[in-house]
Amino acid sequence: MSKKEKRPCKKNKKFYTACIITIITCFVFLGGLYAIVNNFISEPVVPDYVIFEFPVLEDEKNLAEFPASIIVDDEDIVSDLLATAPEVRTEIFERTPGVFTFLLYGKDEGLNLDSIMVAAFDTNDRSIHLISLPRDTRVESNRRVGLRKLVASYASGRSQGRGHEGGIERLFTEISTLIGFTPDFYVGIDMRAFVRVIDGIGGVTVNVPFHMRYNDPYQNLHIDIPAGERRLTGQQALHFARFRQADSGFRSITDYQRMENQQIILAAILNEVLSPRSITQIPTFIDIYQEHVTTNISNSDLIWFGTDVVLNGIDSFETHTLPIARTERNGWYEMPDRNGILELINRTINPFTRDITAEMLRIVS
Repeated sequence: MSKKEKRPCKKNKKFYTACIITIITCFVFLGGLYAIVNNFISEPVVPDYVIFEFPVLEDEKNLAEFPASIIVDDEDIVSDLLATAPEVRTEIFERTPGVFTFLLYGKDEGLNLDSIMVAAFDTNDRSIHLISLPRDTRVESNRRVGLRKLVASYASGRSQGRGHEGGIERLFTEISTLIGFTPDFYVGIDMRAFVRVIDGIGGVTVNVPFHMRYNDPYQNLHIDIPAGERRLTGQQALHFARFRQADSGFRSITDYQRMENQQIILAAILNEVLSPRSITQIPTFIDIYQEHVTTNISNSDLIWFGTDVVLNGIDSFETHTLPIARTERNGWYEMPDRNGILELINRTINPFTRDITAEMLRIVS
């Protein structure tokens, strides 16, 4: 065998050696990261159980304030509650270990919510379930003015100087009337962050079902996305998620179809974020998080969630839409379907070891 024939073998040997070293280095890095997280960053803390109060007497005046949920960690508090409120009965709901729930919302440049979702991350079976809530959903509310639509919750809560905290509190309260519990965490993201995240991961691949075209000079909104499988930039993905109305001669869609498109984009983002190449964009993600994301997730909890997902992955990601019984034309309300909601919640995002019951919902019929 000639010398010329031996040289490629040496090059290949060097190449394979480099690959092995790189793989070992990656495993050492990931192993070190795993050890750091396990030793210094604990799993996010959520209540072990929640006590729900229900009225003993079917008094309409009392029913307007029920059910009430109280996070309890002291048995003496339970005794005090029973002593001062004998007209109510209490039910204890234990949390399923390793299940975390989230309120996700997208916000435009003002105070309007562009999308509202609730999700559950089950670290036991590595699943994520996400439920989109129609913005026009009718909610049980004690607001004095304005439409009782879910989309108005945040702005209503911010009024009279209550600010962001008031908005989140109102949003949490009114969402709990629909799903039976208050999510553990909230994550709010504005449109600029949405665009930057997608550009940071190099775009997302989406099958555009038809030519989406809409021009609104008043909003400075110009959407033009041809049909077919396409790699969308951040701006194009935002247009895909926001598209509903269309120019004359082009196809428009319903609000439900728009929610489906938002779910498609989120699934595409998750698929890209879980790919190895996204690791190089971690500094960009941190910068976007600090500038554009509003959340009650602490930095240590964020690191725990991020590391857990990167190291253990996600086995299933399923999207759903809150069941609606009918559309009320007067005020254009989407009237929630109690039975459909119960079935969906208990099958997907229920964080308790027992089923949520009908009396835990405050559904406007």
